[in-house]
Amino acid sequence: MKRNVLTIAFALLSVTLFAQKSSLTGVLIDSANQKMTINYATISVFKGQDSVLTTYKLSDDKGVFKISNLEAGTKYRLVVNAWQYLVLRKEVTLTTAGTNLDLGNLLMSVKTNALNEVVIYSERPPIIVRKDTIEFNAGSFKTLPTAVVDDLLKKLPGVTVAANGSIQVNGKDVSKILVDGKEFFGGDQQIATKNLPANIIDKVQVTDDQEAKRQDPDLLAGNVPQVINLKLKKAIKQGAFGKLYAGGGLKELYETGGILNFFRDTTQLSLLAYGNNVNKPGFNVGEISRIGGFSRSGISSMYTNSDGTAFVNDISFGGSSAGVQRSTGAGANFNTLTKGGIIVNGKYFFGSIDNSLEQIIDANQNLGNEKLHTTTNSNQRNKNYNHNIGAKAEWQIDTLTKLILEPSVVLRTVRNNGFQQTETRDASSILLNNGINDSRLRGTNTEYYFNGSFWKDFKKPGRTFYAAIGISERDNLNDNFNIAKNDFYNPPSNSVTDQLRDNNIRNFGLSLNANYAEPISKAFALSFAVGGNYLDNENALFTFYKNPLNQAYDIAVPTLSETVTQNGYKSNSRASLRWKITKDFNIQPGFVLNTIDLQNNFNSAASFEQHYRFVAPSLTVRYKTFSLDYSPSFREPDVKYIQPVANNSNPLFIQEGNPNLRPARAHQIGTRVSKYDTKHLLNYFYNGFLTFQKDAIVMSRVVRDNGVQVNTPVNEDGIWQFNGGGSVSKEIKNGKNQFTFGGGFWLTYNHDVVLVNSVKSFANNIALTPRLNTRLNLNDKFEFAETYNLGINKSSYDDPFYSDLDFLVHTSETELVLRFPKKMVWETTYKLQYNTQTIAGFNNNIQIWNAGLTFLFLKNDKAQLKFAVNDILNTNTRRSINISENYIRDISTNNLGRHGLLTLTYNIQNFGGKVGGRDTFFRF
Repeated sequence: MKRNVLTIAFALLSVTLFAQKSSLTGVLIDSANQKMTINYATISVFKGQDSVLTTYKLSDDKGVFKISNLEAGTKYRLVVNAWQYLVLRKEVTLTTAGTNLDLGNLLMSVKTNALNEVVIYSERPPIIVRKDTIEFNAGSFKTLPTAVVDDLLKKLPGVTVAANGSIQVNGKDVSKILVDGKEFFGGDQQIATKNLPANIIDKVQVTDDQEAKRQDPDLLAGNVPQVINLKLKKAIKQGAFGKLYAGGGLKELYETGGILNFFRDTTQLSLLAYGNNVNKPGFNVGEISRIGGFSRSGISSMYTNSDGTAFVNDISFGGSSAGVQRSTGAGANFNTLTKGGIIVNGKYFFGSIDNSLEQIIDANQNLGNEKLHTTTNSNQRNKNYNHNIGAKAEWQIDTLTKLILEPSVVLRTVRNNGFQQTETRDASSILLNNGINDSRLRGTNTEYYFNGSFWKDFKKPGRTFYAAIGISERDNLNDNFNIAKNDFYNPPSNSVTDQLRDNNIRNFGLSLNANYAEPISKAFALSFAVGGNYLDNENALFTFYKNPLNQAYDIAVPTLSETVTQNGYKSNSRASLRWKITKDFNIQPGFVLNTIDLQNNFNSAASFEQHYRFVAPSLTVRYKTFSLDYSPSFREPDVKYIQPVANNSNPLFIQEGNPNLRPARAHQIGTRVSKYDTKHLLNYFYNGFLTFQKDAIVMSRVVRDNGVQVNTPVNEDGIWQFNGGGSVSKEIKNGKNQFTFGGGFWLTYNHDVVLVNSVKSFANNIALTPRLNTRLNLNDKFEFAETYNLGINKSSYDDPFYSDLDFLVHTSETELVLRFPKKMVWETTYKLQYNTQTIAGFNNNIQIWNAGLTFLFLKNDKAQLKFAVNDILNTNTRRSINISENYIRDISTNNLGRHGLLTLTYNIQNFGGKVGGRDTFFRF
């Protein structure tokens, strides 16, 4: 209750601070053609002759602007900037408080000769919109002396920076960061945003990602990624920056690391190293992808979960709050531009994870009048060691042609040990089975990749050609030792398994893709795309029992051994015709042809071939910022699903294969709309995807009388899913103060098939998460943020054999930052999670409270000493709940619990200065 009162109080305070005073409006008109309005021009407001910006607005798509919160009796100077127009200046005075002054039509003249225009630096507009570029004047958005680019971006209208560091501009994802038009440490995001000081940036420019558009000419306008280019101040052409940090606490906890970045003109070098045992990634996922070089060798998957764990290409780089984790890493990245205009990159990265994980998993399963309750206690020690080596060469042959070559190698070693205890009971709590499973996994994985791409634009506008080749080879060698001892009580029996599963998986792939676009008139354009894949996969499984005579695993088990090979070709061809009906409206019908021709061979089973042809229409409709598209897809079963040998590593949960699986077909309809309302500083977007599947692969499960569960993949029809979400946010700015509030939601609705003990039912599973959020920033001295999420989860079934499931999760997160007095920063976060799923022994109320105090010292606050206490309330566990099929699972995981750290950080910023001599690099 107290927290709710506090939130309301801050909301009332923000309303008082930003209460509307007087306002003025106007319409911008072309002086030569007064029927044409000037859209997205920037109106900057200054007090009298003051050079400090008071506020600003952009004209809307009809040339109209309105500026609020102005003081009566004050003389203001309006400076209007618009692309290809001369600057317009006008002085106004609002005489009466609470009224609106209508300036009427303001005429602007076309710029004929930019050299004759006098540019006043102090009057540079905060924002200027050109034909395809939004440009922010960094100096108009004040930041703290210690701020980095990430802090600057958060202040720009329409720009959002998520907790994991990902960036969006007006609802579109940012794909890369450039510095002075050149890729900076791979061109992805966070190495620049987390390390470059904000005070060296002159302009921030935002444009569409042209490479993404060339790779897919049919890419929806709302899905085109954005590129941010950071224009440095003229005095800065070379420099070095980075940070060094080290810290420790009780229980032998520690963290240490450093990142050093050097650049001189077009050459860039980065070095990093880190180590800690406090469940932190040494650097965030963006830094890993660039400095680690993954962005140059190809990223198949990259994400950060809610706990902060960083994953790139399924490699964990630490940071989980689950378990107790030790992570180390080191790497180097080199980037340069040769005299011949070729950008050359090389990199090496090593990372290791050592994680001790304890989990308790409670799973409830409805089976008609019966229930199956399974409890699993698991202890794991997982170690992963990864080496990533890669290079990239990018040759801009001419202004219309580019060639890119990217080779890379990934080496991975896995050493996992696990021990778990499992018991299963029925609805009357009668024990059906229990057992223990002791496992060891020893894995060595080697992966080779080569990617090449070539694109060419032509002098004829709209004519483009793009081609790409990809070669990959992956060899995954895994030895899985496990000892399983199980007792069964219906009927009474027991089993002991001591075995080695030697599983060697080899995948080779060659892909060729090309697309061509040809305009045939002002209204019509043709687009062609073709892709071909050759694949050669092998899954060799050999199972051995332990020999009691010599203690070696040398007793072959033919019934649990099999080698499956799969090779053949796949193709995807598309053709479409784009019809531009008006400037804002176009449609693009077309068709898609997919083919699959595969040969599947088995050692002990009959071989078979798969030949499929799939033809379907496609459609794209675009109107302004709204887009709708329909596209079909076709995918063959994974080779692990057609392996006819059962996986009995856990005799209580057996996974069968099915060599008779058919390829799955999918039809997807996507919608998206986004807009940044310049007049009201309102940003909103929505996107949603509806997918219908035929021959979808689902698991058919058999629950035996003794509680053993056997899963087999099968094909089913009638499955569809909807995934969609949206958000809206409103900004209110008054001088150096800013208040942002908004909300959003994410909805997942699955119409699936559940098949247990031959009882088939359609399941309707809904997961709806509405969200409210607010943030108040008072001159960067005081910041308050509050976010509330409600997770609504429900699953209903057509067949009464299954009982409906539902639960709610309430999550509240509060952040408070106080920068007072000078050189001190107080900060605290509080997270409360409550769920309605009740299981004995579990805490439904999880509270996580963190707090820290930072002291800033040395010149320009380069040094920081921070004392932080994490999990002050000593929650010790993390909890998650999910619904799947007829299951509801409740997972509780250990973590570090309460711990404190004292960490010293030194930020290195040496732009424009010389290295060595009296002016030393570190400048203590």
